[in-house]
Amino acid sequence: MRRARLWALALIVAFAIGSQAAVAKDPAAGLYYLEPDSIALSELLAPPPDPDSRQQQYDARKVAQALSDRTPEDVAQMNADAHRDVFVFGDTLQPNFDAAHLPLTAALFKHAGNDTEILIDVAKGYFARTRPAGVRQTHGSYPSGHAAFAVCTAILLSLMVPEKRSAIFARASIFAESRIIAGVHYPSDVQAGWISGTVIAQALLTRPKFLADFAAAKTEVRAALGLPPAP
Repeated sequence: MRRARLWALALIVAFAIGSQAAVAKDPAAGLYYLEPDSIALSELLAPPPDPDSRQQQYDARKVAQALSDRTPEDVAQMNADAHRDVFVFGDTLQPNFDAAHLPLTAALFKHAGNDTEILIDVAKGYFARTRPAGVRQTHGSYPSGHAAFAVCTAILLSLMVPEKRSAIFARASIFAESRIIAGVHYPSDVQAGWISGTVIAQALLTRPKFLADFAAAKTEVRAALGLPPAP
Protein backbone atom coordinates (compact mmCIF):
# COMPACT_ATOMS: atom_id res chain seq x y z
CA MET A 1 0.00 0.00 0.00
CA ARG A 2 2.84 2.34 0.89
CA ARG A 3 4.57 1.67 -2.43
CA ALA A 4 1.30 2.29 -4.28
CA ARG A 5 1.06 5.71 -2.62
CA LEU A 6 4.68 6.45 -3.50
CA TRP A 7 4.07 5.49 -7.12
CA ALA A 8 1.09 7.83 -7.26
CA LEU A 9 3.29 10.58 -5.87
CA ALA A 10 5.86 9.86 -8.57
CA LEU A 11 3.29 10.46 -11.28
CA ILE A 12 2.16 13.72 -9.68
CA VAL A 13 5.73 14.99 -9.38
CA ALA A 14 6.59 13.88 -12.90
CA PHE A 15 3.69 15.79 -14.43
CA ALA A 16 4.37 18.83 -12.28
CA ILE A 17 7.95 19.27 -13.50
CA GLY A 18 7.57 17.91 -17.00
CA SER A 19 7.61 21.35 -18.58
CA GLN A 20 11.00 22.33 -17.13
CA ALA A 21 13.81 22.43 -19.70
CA ALA A 22 16.27 20.63 -17.44
CA VAL A 23 14.07 17.53 -17.20
CA ALA A 24 14.87 15.04 -19.92
CA LYS A 25 12.24 12.39 -19.24
CA ASP A 26 8.79 12.01 -20.77
CA PRO A 27 6.58 11.74 -17.65
CA ALA A 28 3.64 10.27 -19.54
CA ALA A 29 5.72 7.32 -20.68
CA GLY A 30 6.16 5.92 -17.16
CA LEU A 31 8.71 3.29 -16.28
CA TYR A 32 10.06 1.38 -19.26
CA TYR A 33 12.39 -1.31 -17.94
CA LEU A 34 11.52 -1.43 -14.25
CA GLU A 35 8.30 -1.89 -12.30
CA PRO A 36 6.69 0.73 -10.04
CA ASP A 37 7.34 -1.30 -6.88
CA SER A 38 10.74 -2.68 -7.89
CA ILE A 39 12.94 -0.24 -5.93
CA ALA A 40 11.90 1.68 -2.82
CA LEU A 41 14.70 4.19 -2.40
CA SER A 42 12.89 5.64 0.61
CA GLU A 43 13.58 2.35 2.39
CA LEU A 44 17.15 1.92 1.16
CA LEU A 45 18.57 5.39 1.75
CA ALA A 46 19.38 6.93 5.08
CA PRO A 47 17.27 10.03 5.69
CA PRO A 48 18.87 13.40 4.91
CA PRO A 49 20.49 15.31 7.79
CA ASP A 50 18.19 16.97 10.30
CA PRO A 51 17.96 20.74 9.74
CA ASP A 52 19.74 21.55 13.02
CA SER A 53 22.36 18.79 12.82
CA ARG A 54 26.11 19.12 12.43
CA GLN A 55 25.86 17.24 9.14
CA GLN A 56 23.47 19.88 7.80
CA GLN A 57 25.86 22.61 8.92
CA TYR A 58 28.70 20.79 7.15
CA ASP A 59 26.62 20.46 3.99
CA ALA A 60 25.80 24.17 4.02
CA ARG A 61 29.46 25.12 4.52
CA LYS A 62 30.56 22.94 1.61
CA VAL A 63 28.03 24.54 -0.72
CA ALA A 64 29.06 28.03 0.39
CA GLN A 65 32.71 27.14 -0.12
CA ALA A 66 32.01 25.71 -3.58
CA LEU A 67 30.23 28.90 -4.60
CA SER A 68 33.05 31.05 -3.23
CA ASP A 69 35.84 29.04 -4.84
CA ARG A 70 34.37 28.29 -8.25
CA THR A 71 36.20 29.54 -11.30
CA PRO A 72 34.91 30.59 -14.74
CA GLU A 73 35.98 27.12 -15.91
CA ASP A 74 33.84 25.55 -13.16
CA VAL A 75 30.86 27.63 -14.23
CA ALA A 76 31.32 26.60 -17.85
CA GLN A 77 31.49 22.94 -16.79
CA MET A 78 28.40 23.10 -14.61
CA ASN A 79 26.46 24.79 -17.41
CA ALA A 80 27.60 22.12 -19.87
CA ASP A 81 26.45 19.46 -17.40
CA ALA A 82 23.07 21.00 -16.64
CA HIS A 83 21.23 18.48 -18.82
CA ARG A 84 21.25 14.73 -18.32
CA ASP A 85 22.30 13.10 -21.58
CA VAL A 86 24.49 10.05 -22.15
CA PHE A 87 26.40 11.97 -24.78
CA VAL A 88 28.01 14.22 -22.18
CA PHE A 89 30.42 11.30 -22.03
CA GLY A 90 31.40 12.06 -25.63
CA ASP A 91 34.51 13.90 -24.49
CA THR A 92 35.63 10.65 -22.83
CA LEU A 93 34.44 8.11 -25.40
CA GLN A 94 35.79 9.45 -28.67
CA PRO A 95 35.34 9.23 -31.62
CA ASN A 96 31.78 8.96 -32.90
CA PHE A 97 30.10 8.82 -29.48
CA ASP A 98 27.06 10.85 -30.50
CA ALA A 99 23.39 10.38 -31.31
CA ALA A 100 23.95 10.37 -35.06
CA HIS A 101 26.20 7.30 -34.87
CA LEU A 102 24.42 5.57 -31.97
CA PRO A 103 20.61 5.51 -32.31
CA LEU A 104 20.19 2.26 -30.34
CA THR A 105 22.40 3.59 -27.57
CA ALA A 106 20.48 6.86 -27.46
CA ALA A 107 17.19 4.98 -27.06
CA LEU A 108 18.56 2.66 -24.37
CA PHE A 109 19.87 5.48 -22.20
CA LYS A 110 16.78 7.61 -22.73
CA HIS A 111 14.63 4.83 -21.29
CA ALA A 112 17.10 4.02 -18.50
CA GLY A 113 17.38 7.71 -17.64
CA ASN A 114 13.60 8.06 -17.58
CA ASP A 115 13.29 5.12 -15.17
CA THR A 116 16.04 6.55 -12.98
CA GLU A 117 14.44 9.97 -12.81
CA ILE A 118 10.98 8.68 -11.96
CA LEU A 119 12.36 6.59 -9.10
CA ILE A 120 14.43 9.52 -7.87
CA ASP A 121 11.35 11.76 -7.97
CA VAL A 122 9.54 9.31 -5.69
CA ALA A 123 12.38 9.54 -3.18
CA LYS A 124 12.53 13.34 -3.48
CA GLY A 125 8.84 13.56 -2.66
CA TYR A 126 9.21 11.20 0.28
CA PHE A 127 12.19 12.92 1.89
CA ALA A 128 11.06 16.47 0.94
CA ARG A 129 14.41 18.10 1.67
CA THR A 130 14.64 21.72 0.64
CA ARG A 131 17.45 22.80 -1.65
CA PRO A 132 20.31 25.04 -0.48
CA ALA A 133 19.37 28.61 0.38
CA GLY A 134 19.21 31.08 -2.45
CA VAL A 135 18.14 28.71 -5.24
CA ARG A 136 14.72 28.10 -6.72
CA GLN A 137 12.86 25.45 -4.72
CA THR A 138 11.50 23.46 -7.64
CA HIS A 139 11.35 19.99 -6.11
CA GLY A 140 13.18 18.01 -3.43
CA SER A 141 16.93 18.11 -3.04
CA TYR A 142 17.53 14.57 -1.74
CA PRO A 143 18.71 12.46 -3.50
CA SER A 144 20.38 14.18 -6.46
CA GLY A 145 18.98 13.08 -9.80
CA HIS A 146 22.13 14.25 -11.57
CA ALA A 147 24.30 12.03 -9.39
CA ALA A 148 21.98 9.05 -9.88
CA PHE A 149 22.05 9.56 -13.64
CA ALA A 150 25.83 9.96 -13.63
CA VAL A 151 26.69 6.75 -11.81
CA CYS A 152 23.96 4.63 -13.45
CA THR A 153 25.19 5.74 -16.86
CA ALA A 154 28.83 5.22 -15.88
CA ILE A 155 28.17 1.68 -14.70
CA LEU A 156 26.42 0.76 -17.93
CA LEU A 157 28.94 2.49 -20.21
CA SER A 158 31.86 0.89 -18.39
CA LEU A 159 30.31 -2.53 -19.03
CA MET A 160 30.14 -1.64 -22.71
CA VAL A 161 33.64 -0.17 -22.86
CA PRO A 162 35.65 -1.61 -19.93
CA GLU A 163 38.82 -0.30 -21.58
CA LYS A 164 37.79 3.21 -20.44
CA ARG A 165 36.22 2.39 -17.10
CA SER A 166 38.39 4.75 -15.03
CA ALA A 167 37.87 7.68 -17.40
CA ILE A 168 34.11 7.07 -17.52
CA PHE A 169 33.77 7.14 -13.74
CA ALA A 170 35.99 10.20 -13.47
CA ARG A 171 33.67 12.02 -15.88
CA ALA A 172 30.63 10.84 -13.92
CA SER A 173 32.11 12.31 -10.73
CA ILE A 174 32.60 15.68 -12.40
CA PHE A 175 29.03 15.59 -13.68
CA ALA A 176 27.58 14.76 -10.26
CA GLU A 177 29.70 17.25 -8.32
CA SER A 178 28.79 20.06 -10.70
CA ARG A 179 25.51 20.26 -8.79
CA ILE A 180 27.36 21.27 -5.62
CA ILE A 181 29.37 23.84 -7.57
CA ALA A 182 26.09 25.17 -8.99
CA GLY A 183 24.79 25.55 -5.45
CA VAL A 184 21.65 23.49 -6.09
CA HIS A 185 22.57 20.35 -4.13
CA TYR A 186 24.29 19.48 -0.88
CA PRO A 187 27.14 16.91 -0.78
CA SER A 188 24.85 14.44 1.01
CA ASP A 189 22.32 14.79 -1.84
CA VAL A 190 25.02 13.79 -4.30
CA GLN A 191 26.14 10.89 -2.14
CA ALA A 192 22.57 9.59 -1.87
CA GLY A 193 22.10 10.02 -5.61
CA TRP A 194 25.27 8.02 -6.26
CA ILE A 195 23.95 5.18 -4.09
CA SER A 196 20.56 5.36 -5.79
CA GLY A 197 22.00 5.23 -9.29
CA THR A 198 24.08 2.18 -8.36
CA VAL A 199 21.01 0.36 -7.06
CA ILE A 200 19.03 1.25 -10.19
CA ALA A 201 21.81 0.10 -12.52
CA GLN A 202 21.96 -3.23 -10.72
CA ALA A 203 18.19 -3.64 -11.08
CA LEU A 204 18.31 -2.81 -14.79
CA LEU A 205 20.96 -5.47 -15.33
CA THR A 206 18.55 -8.14 -14.08
CA ARG A 207 15.74 -7.32 -16.53
CA PRO A 208 15.64 -9.41 -19.75
CA LYS A 209 14.12 -6.55 -21.77
CA PHE A 210 16.93 -4.23 -20.73
CA LEU A 211 19.62 -6.85 -21.33
CA ALA A 212 18.44 -7.44 -24.89
CA ASP A 213 18.57 -3.72 -25.68
CA PHE A 214 21.87 -3.39 -23.83
CA ALA A 215 23.51 -6.12 -25.91
CA ALA A 216 22.50 -4.39 -29.16
CA ALA A 217 23.67 -1.00 -27.89
CA LYS A 218 26.98 -2.42 -26.70
CA THR A 219 27.67 -3.87 -30.15
CA GLU A 220 26.77 -0.50 -31.69
CA VAL A 221 29.03 1.47 -29.33
CA ARG A 222 32.06 -0.74 -29.77
CA ALA A 223 31.73 -0.65 -33.55
CA ALA A 224 31.37 3.15 -33.58
CA LEU A 225 34.46 3.55 -31.38
CA GLY A 226 36.48 1.19 -33.56
CA LEU A 227 36.84 -1.40 -30.80
CA PRO A 228 36.77 -5.16 -31.33
CA PRO A 229 33.53 -7.00 -30.52
CA ALA A 230 33.19 -7.90 -26.85
CA PRO A 231 33.72 -11.57 -26.04
